[in-house]
Amino acid sequence: MAGKIDNLATRLTVLSEPMRLDILMIISAAGTCCASDILEHFDITQPTLSHHMSVLVENELVTAKKTGRFMQYSINKPAVNELKKVLDALCSDTSAPAVKTEEPVRREKKKDKKKKKDKKKKK
Repeated sequence: MAGKIDNLATRLTVLSEPMRLDILMIISAAGTCCASDILEHFDITQPTLSHHMSVLVENELVTAKKTGRFMQYSINKPAVNELKKVLDALCSDTSAPAVKTEEPVRREKKKDKKKKKDKKKKK
């Protein structure tokens, strides 16, 4: 299964790290900030922050723009809004999915897997 659902799942995994979620909240409150502004809130080294920022940027949750010697970070609102829509849909009373996939995700039952294995053995 590839595409939008995988991308959303990856972004949720990125946000499951508490420090990254905290970093996003700091950037969101500030609007735009540089690494030194973010570092003031944590007892971590600059390389550790750099790692977290690269993960956030790579997964398009944060945008980075070089201004002089400094990198300015801001929230990628379209990407975060996409996550919000999915979470809102999970909490809504309607059964309509927030993200349409090409094919529904189907999980095989253990019985079905066993039948497939048995068929392979017979051949």
